[in-house]
Amino acid sequence: MGYNIELTIKVIKSEDAERIKGSVETLHAKCAYAKINLALAIVGRRRDGYHELQTVMQSIELHDVVKIERSGTALVCNCGGLSGSGNLAYQAAALFQKHLGVNDGVLIEITKQIPLQAGLGGGSSDAAAVLLLLNDIYQQPLTAEELAELAGLCGSDVGFCLTGGTMWATGRGEELEELPAAPQMDLVLVKPLGGIDTGEAYRRFDAQGQGRSISKQDWGRVLARGEIEEIAWLMSNDFEPVSLAMVPEISLIKEELLLAGCYGSLMSGSGSAVFGIAQDKEHATWIGQRLLRKGFGQVWNTSTYNA
Repeated sequence: MGYNIELTIKVIKSEDAERIKGSVETLHAKCAYAKINLALAIVGRRRDGYHELQTVMQSIELHDVVKIERSGTALVCNCGGLSGSGNLAYQAAALFQKHLGVNDGVLIEITKQIPLQAGLGGGSSDAAAVLLLLNDIYQQPLTAEELAELAGLCGSDVGFCLTGGTMWATGRGEELEELPAAPQMDLVLVKPLGGIDTGEAYRRFDAQGQGRSISKQDWGRVLARGEIEEIAWLMSNDFEPVSLAMVPEISLIKEELLLAGCYGSLMSGSGSAVFGIAQDKEHATWIGQRLLRKGFGQVWNTSTYNA
């Protein structure tokens, strides 16, 4: 959504989502919210080949819009250049139908705002929205536990995206525990031109990185107090060293956000998007304009989201 003062910044507002939710109930549509990782530790590699993670996941206002209707005789997913069976949303729908033993025609339409290869869970969020919408369309045949099981088969972050909010995640990221809800935080989100392939980031971490852990208790205490500066101080991401080597612009973005007065700045997930915690909305808007003047092309003003 445009925000016009001197330069155009993409601004994601909570009232946008409320309007969408209020107007598309009968159209089977849902906002699919992006996520950031306030902290991410790669504890080690498991026997099954996956990595053991500890992470604090947080929904943000930036979102795609997913619409579904029963139509035709085939499963179709329209999402611009991401259309077709390779889209995770398509795969989630196919998995849902297979689980139910149905083969109805379904049309999925996705309006993208969440950037790709950014560490923001855009594909996972779309897949979770599809599972929830199909469960509505078919009159709630699956329990929350069954939906979570299907989500885990789709991808590590899909389970979180079913519920969103503020969560402690372990395992591959699919084992979730609630944390105290993060306070309202105004964010500046910046995506470098280059993206990060998650598989390549893991391969580089295995070659160069060192596993560690973070404390759920520490995060629980800080979130319960709701002190934004404490949250910023506790933020960390084990992917940053390897992702910085892949996309050096990440380091420059972090530096710019901190120089502009953000409480803290961190790359989300495996990258390449970086977020900064601004002091308030006005400060976030000012930072966004400053970054656009400096030539950073993909800048969003957004905020944390807790339903």
